[in-house]
Amino acid sequence: MLQLAWPPLLYVLLLSLTVAFAVWTYRHTHALTRRQRLLLTLLRSTTLGLVLTLLADPLLVRTERRQTPPELALLIDDSASLPLAARDSSRQLARQLQQALPWDALRTARLHVYGLGAALRPLPDEPRHLIDSLRFHQTRTDLNQAILEVQQRHPHLRAIVLISDGQFNTGPSPLYNAERLGIPTFTVAVGDTARPRDIWIDRLETNTLAYARTRLPIVAHLQARGFAGAEVTIRLEVDGREIERRRHTFSAQEEQATVTFTYEPQQPGLHRLRVYVDPVSGEFLNSNNGESTVVRVLERRRRILLLGAAPEPDLANLQRLLAQNADLEVTTRVQRDRRRFYGGPLPDSLNAFDLIILAGYPGRAASTADLERIAAAAERIPLLFLLSPQTDLRRLSTLAGVLPVRPDQILPGHVNMAFQLRPEARMHAVFDLPGGIPDALEQLPPLRATVSTWTVAPDARLLAVARSTEGASPTPLLVVQERGGHRRAALLGSGTWRWSNLPETFDALRTFWETLLNNLMQWLTAPSENQQVRIRPERDTFGEDEPVRLLGEVYDERLAPVNDATVTVDVWDADSTRYPFRMEPTGNGRYRLAIDNLPQGLYRYRGEARRGTELLGHDSGYFAVGATTLEYKTPWADWNLLQQLASRTGGRFLTLSEAPTLATMLQQADLLTPSETLVQAEWRPRMTWPLLALIILLLTIEWVLRKRFGVV
Repeated sequence: MLQLAWPPLLYVLLLSLTVAFAVWTYRHTHALTRRQRLLLTLLRSTTLGLVLTLLADPLLVRTERRQTPPELALLIDDSASLPLAARDSSRQLARQLQQALPWDALRTARLHVYGLGAALRPLPDEPRHLIDSLRFHQTRTDLNQAILEVQQRHPHLRAIVLISDGQFNTGPSPLYNAERLGIPTFTVAVGDTARPRDIWIDRLETNTLAYARTRLPIVAHLQARGFAGAEVTIRLEVDGREIERRRHTFSAQEEQATVTFTYEPQQPGLHRLRVYVDPVSGEFLNSNNGESTVVRVLERRRRILLLGAAPEPDLANLQRLLAQNADLEVTTRVQRDRRRFYGGPLPDSLNAFDLIILAGYPGRAASTADLERIAAAAERIPLLFLLSPQTDLRRLSTLAGVLPVRPDQILPGHVNMAFQLRPEARMHAVFDLPGGIPDALEQLPPLRATVSTWTVAPDARLLAVARSTEGASPTPLLVVQERGGHRRAALLGSGTWRWSNLPETFDALRTFWETLLNNLMQWLTAPSENQQVRIRPERDTFGEDEPVRLLGEVYDERLAPVNDATVTVDVWDADSTRYPFRMEPTGNGRYRLAIDNLPQGLYRYRGEARRGTELLGHDSGYFAVGATTLEYKTPWADWNLLQQLASRTGGRFLTLSEAPTLATMLQQADLLTPSETLVQAEWRPRMTWPLLALIILLLTIEWVLRKRFGVV
C-alpha cells in the first residue's frame, strides 16, 4: 500500500505539469533532431517527476503474516530427593524421564530445558543427552525461585512443565507467585507418596555465636516412623571428635523427640558440630541420621588498657571491679609525672588491646606524644572515658576526634549531680540489666561533675543526664557513640566508688555500677553492625554441589552507597591455602561473589574495599561447605502441592506414567499452536540514498547530452 503526504489528485496534477514543462522546454529548441528532443524530454520529465515524488514523501507499507512457535519451559527437579521418592537409581530415573516425555511434540515449540535445585541449570533439549545431564545431586530445592527465574529469563512463556516430587526445602511455597504470574503450569509427579520407615534428625538448635570456656546447649530434634520400642544412640561430635552420647527409646510408631547436649568450647574459632543417630536395622535411609551446624567461638577474654591520671578512690574501685572478672586481662598505667607511669611505661603497641579505659586521664602531667598515640589507637579501638577531678579538660582537645563529647566552655569547680536516666536509654543494650532497671536510681549517691559545659557529638546518644542538686540545669552525664564501626562512651561524673559501697539496705543498687560497667565494656567491644564495608555469606553452611555466595555492601563515611569500589576477597581453607577473588557490583553499593567447586571444610574470609588508593574498610567472617541432609528428610512425594499448582495456574496434573499424554493436553489447551502476527514492513524513499543518486545520475546524463548535442 502506497501512502503520500499530499492528496493523490494534487500529486497527479503536479506530475502532469512537470511533464508538460519538460515537453515545452525542448519543443522550441530547433537545433535538436526529433529523436534528440524526445530523449532529453524524457530525461527532464523523469528527473522532475522523481524530485516531485521525494517532496510528496511516499511511504510503501507491506503487511505480511508471520507465525511464531510458542515458548515452553521444562523444569526438571535435579535435587537429591527425587530418586529417593521414586525409589529408583538416579540413572534409571533419568532414563524413565527420557522415555516418558513426548519430545517430538515439545520440540515443535521453542523449548527451554532447565534442571532445578538451589538454582536453575540449563539442560540440553536433546533426549539422548538427558541421562548424562541429570545428576540429582542438588542439595536444596527452591521451586518458587525456579518459577520466578524462568519467567524472568523468558518473559513470553506460554506454559511451564514442572517435573518434580513436590518437595521443597528452600524459599516460600511456589503457589502464590505461580498464580500471580498466570502462566499455565503442567505438573508431572514423580515418586511414591507413602512415607517410609525411617529415623532422622529434623533440626539442631543452638547459638551460632559462643564464647570460649562457656557452656553451650545443643538441642537435637529427632523424628521416627515405624520404630516403636527401638532404642537408639545419639552422639555429639565437634570437629570429628565425639564429645557426648545419649540414648533414647521410641515409644510410638510416629514420634518426635528432643535430646539436649552441652558443649564447652575451649578454643576460639570456627567449630563444626554434628549430631547423629547410630543406624538401626530396617531404616529406609541412613543419610539423614545426622545434622551439622557451625558455631563461631569468640575469645571472651578481653585485653584492657586502664590509664589513670592519678591514684584516687574511683580508680582503686575500678581496679577492684576489673580484677574480679576472670575474662579480663588488665594492664594498668597511672601517671606519675610527665615521663613516667606507675606500673611501667606506656605499652609500645596499643593496637594489641581490645578496649582503652581513660580513668581521669589525661591529667596535667600527660604528655602530648602519649595523647597523640592514644588518639591514633582509638581510631580503631573502643574507648571508655571516665571523668574525674584529676582530668585536665584542656588536654582533651587532642582526643576530641575520638570522644563522643568535648568540653565547650572550661570553668573551674565541681558540683554534686544526681544520676538521671533518659527515657530512650531504657531500650539501649547498656541498660539491659538483670531484673531490669532499679526503680530507686534517684537514691544513688550524687556524682561530682564539672561546672564546665559540654557539646555532644551529632552522632552520639545521650543516655543519662546529671541533674544538679544545687539548682543548675541538667548536663550530659553518660554518652555513647557508634561511628564507622567503632564505639566510644563517656561518663562525665566521678564518685562511682560510693555506688559500690552502699549499705545492705540498698541491695538493689549495690551492684548497679558493676553491672553498668560490665555492660558498657561488652557493648564497646562487641562487633559493630554500623560498618562501611559488610561482607556476609548468604548462609553459614553450603552444600558441596552448590556455589558459595558472598554478599557485600560498601558505604562511605556518610553511609551513602559506593558503587565504584574495588572489593577483593581472600578465602582460606583449614590448611591456610589462600584463594583470591573479586566481587562484582550489582548497584546501590551492593556487591556479590559466587565461588564454585569448593571442597568440604571450614573456611574463613577477609574482604576489603578500595576506591582508588583509599581503603574504605574491611570485613571478615567464616562459612562452611559440607554435605547437607535437607533433601534426605522428606523421601516421599507431595502430590497435593503439585495438584494445587496445576489447578491454580490453569494447567494440568499428571503422574509420570501419564507423561506421554502431555503433548495432547498442551494441544487441547491450544498451547502448542504457533501464534500468528501481522508484521508491517515500511519503505520510505526519501530515507534511502539510491533515489537521490538516481536523480543526480539523470541530471548528469542530461547535461552531458545537451553539451554533446550543442545545446549548452
